[in-house]
Amino acid sequence: MPSTFLAATGPWLYPLLAVAACLVLAAGRAAHTIHRSSPSRSSGAHHSVIVWGVLAGVVGLLGTVIGFGRVAVGARAVTGGESAQIEAMLAVMWDGVLVILTPITFGLWLLTISLVAWLALDALYRSKSKSHSDM
Repeated sequence: MPSTFLAATGPWLYPLLAVAACLVLAAGRAAHTIHRSSPSRSSGAHHSVIVWGVLAGVVGLLGTVIGFGRVAVGARAVTGGESAQIEAMLAVMWDGVLVILTPITFGLWLLTISLVAWLALDALYRSKSKSHSDM
């Protein structure tokens, strides 16, 4: 089932999975750096999380745009572009909805996760900075 899903969603899910792995690693590294270091040494550690999230959104959008083109060209090739065959073209396009919508959906989920992680890491950084300055 998972390999069929990956095949059905097109090739854009693989780079998004790589970006997701980098996002998790960046969040873990930032949390570790903030927890173990002084606030001055960990000042920008958590900003890389948001960069990976934005990259996920951009890759997802690019995958969706290319998926639209791929499905439209495929539908035109199957139907010959005749207006009388619009129902056949719509059926082919409906089959391609998974290819079109999965990259942007996954990319936006990763962007949302990165924003939440960034907010949590920023709160951790600020609380550590405040407790360090109170000493």
